[in-house]
Amino acid sequence: MIQLWQLIKQESLIKKFGKEMRKAIFKNPVNGEEEEYLLFGQRDWSVILPVTEDNMVVTVLQFKQGCNKIIHELPAGTADFTTESPEETARRELLEETGYQSEKMIFLGPPLWMASRNSWTRFFPFLASDCKKIKPGKLDEIELIESKLVPLKRWIEMARMEIEEPSAVVATFRALPYLKI
Repeated sequence: MIQLWQLIKQESLIKKFGKEMRKAIFKNPVNGEEEEYLLFGQRDWSVILPVTEDNMVVTVLQFKQGCNKIIHELPAGTADFTTESPEETARRELLEETGYQSEKMIFLGPPLWMASRNSWTRFFPFLASDCKKIKPGKLDEIELIESKLVPLKRWIEMARMEIEEPSAVVATFRALPYLKI
């Protein structure tokens, strides 16, 4: 029978730029041995599939340092969920990154783990329907993001075979039952 492993001890190895690396020791319930793991994480985030009234997806292109590429993805962002709910984060990030707003926000839960073996970080997917552009996006001073409209059917095709950001793919496919296609 599968059992939880007991967390014996963990210590932070490094914290920088909102990220953290930890060493964790767990007790294996099968053999009783203590095993060491390296865990990494950051603040949880919200990701939004924003769809306009005319079935266009509001997407973003952004350079991602981890893969050293410009990635086509969905608006997303982190927050301290003790002061801001995942939905409030989704609404704020959508407006900041793209200038779009939606009155209809649907949580596509449950939240998902960034990397369940190695990380405590989760992301919260949302569908924002009937989005309207109400102002220009207002990016953080270090952000370089380009917003791009993609027809919904084309975005779904792209999510199947082209989009490389897992949270964008998950949000897209979890939203399918709610979309008018």
